[in-house]
Amino acid sequence: MPNTEQPDFDEDFEQAVARWRERHKLREDDAVLLLVELFRIHQRHWDELRRREIPSFEQFRADITKLAEITRTFQAQSAALLDVLRKLPSTHLAARVTRTAAFFAALASLLAGYLIGRAWP
Repeated sequence: MPNTEQPDFDEDFEQAVARWRERHKLREDDAVLLLVELFRIHQRHWDELRRREIPSFEQFRADITKLAEITRTFQAQSAALLDVLRKLPSTHLAARVTRTAAFFAALASLLAGYLIGRAWP
């Protein structure tokens, strides 16, 4: 099982700053140390902003699980709809026009065109 506890780098950082201060013989109120402290405040602020903006991995996992469930439901409902549509009787045969009906419609339109042409000179 993965370790979910975040490592604490603050103590390591404090020790590194103490060694650096000792090596360069800096006082506690030196301006450089104040800048280091200001940087740490800045870093904590941005870390907190990132923590608020980025969703947790558990939330991401829950969203992916929901998406997978929705996908399975959609696929099942689509398959059921396709089965129902395949079982319906075919309607394209009822709307088919026979050759005889098409012939008489063409003949009627030619006759109507001829008569209209004769009526309007």
